[in-house]
Amino acid sequence: MNFTPHLDAADRTRSAIALTKVLLAARNDSEILPQHLNELLRILMWKATQAESSSHRTRFQSQDALKFRDKGNLRHDHVFQCVKMREELLAHPERVDEILETAVGCTVTLAEHEHLHDFDEEYGWKRYHKAGIVVMDTSKQPPRRVDYSN
Repeated sequence: MNFTPHLDAADRTRSAIALTKVLLAARNDSEILPQHLNELLRILMWKATQAESSSHRTRFQSQDALKFRDKGNLRHDHVFQCVKMREELLAHPERVDEILETAVGCTVTLAEHEHLHDFDEEYGWKRYHKAGIVVMDTSKQPPRRVDYSN
């Protein structure tokens, strides 16, 4: 598979970041319900991970996911889990740009997605390393294995 980012990927990323900043700036408004804040942050994190591509055509794909074309067997995984990223955003709203840089999606198989939950205490690529999932960067030709062991 040749990875091709959306033509407006940079605009999509900037939009998700700008909207996150607006939302975080208003988070202490007494009229904003915490559940709405959390839901909208989750949506914006999804938008950030899908800025480059659709859910199952991500730049990063597990070796096994590359073998499937049936979307029913594939899952979009947030490399840096949304729950932890949201905690970071709320604790450090001044670091929105830096935090959302880590909003990366990776296409994995359903079985790999379930297996990754065994390592939810980890954050980011370290989960994949511990789970033994080989990830390929499909923006390279030929696709290259991601070195996330460090």
